[in-house]
Amino acid sequence: MALKNKKSENFSEWYTEITGENGAKLVDMRYGIQGFVPHRPWAVRITRNFEALLETAVEKDGYDPILLPVLISEENIKKEKEHVQFSPELFWVERMGNSKLEVPLYLRPTGESQIYPLYSLWIRSWKDLPWKNYQSRIMTYRGEPTTRPFLRGREFMFFETHGVFTTHKEVLEQIDKDMEIASSVITGDLGLPFLFFKRPSWDKFAGADNTYAADCMMPDGKVNQIASTHDLGQRFAKAYNVKFVNKKEQQEFGWQTCFGPGIWLAFQNCANANSNSSNCI
Repeated sequence: MALKNKKSENFSEWYTEITGENGAKLVDMRYGIQGFVPHRPWAVRITRNFEALLETAVEKDGYDPILLPVLISEENIKKEKEHVQFSPELFWVERMGNSKLEVPLYLRPTGESQIYPLYSLWIRSWKDLPWKNYQSRIMTYRGEPTTRPFLRGREFMFFETHGVFTTHKEVLEQIDKDMEIASSVITGDLGLPFLFFKRPSWDKFAGADNTYAADCMMPDGKVNQIASTHDLGQRFAKAYNVKFVNKKEQQEFGWQTCFGPGIWLAFQNCANANSNSSNCI
């Protein structure tokens, strides 16, 4: 079946069409719930390959895998005031069967309020640091007003690293490593060029001291953020009580960073007519 839209005339609609039933059959938009998209076999295969590249890269850098539940207690989001902004986008679970839950639960919109309460329990001494964990193949939920297959959804797969360090200098060194990982995988393995930018204060990640993001130019001239790494300073450590006993046997808050390369980059790479299809499978 011929496509209704041309890439050169309406890239956005062409992209949606080429990923669906009339194109590559990567997704099926007929599921009937906006932002929740069934992924068909080739979409899953591409995703797994891309995730494997990232998993290998971050584990080589010293990260260990973890996997946490997607349900989070309401009190966690309230501990970090910057993340209260997520409230309008949260999906809430308030019932189990016919019974109303005593404590409201929400589906994770990002990892900080999910992971850092546990870091406050797991980390004890400077000998534990740097503490570096990552999650992959975990679902994330946000009530996005507009959606697009793989680029923006209300349910989407997430890859994230979270590190705790003894000094801010180590955080900045990790950010440099994050950029190297992004370059190695996204450009080196997938052939997708990008530029890293330090985001202005009004466009940084909520709660971060600074955000460094990788931007890619799309075929229609628009810019798409494909990865980001954040200097969290000590804001989240103070909110979630992530402390360690230093060499002087005094307690202090950890310094933190997190890194989130978008796992749907492979699809953006395949959507680019200049891409080599062998990079995508």
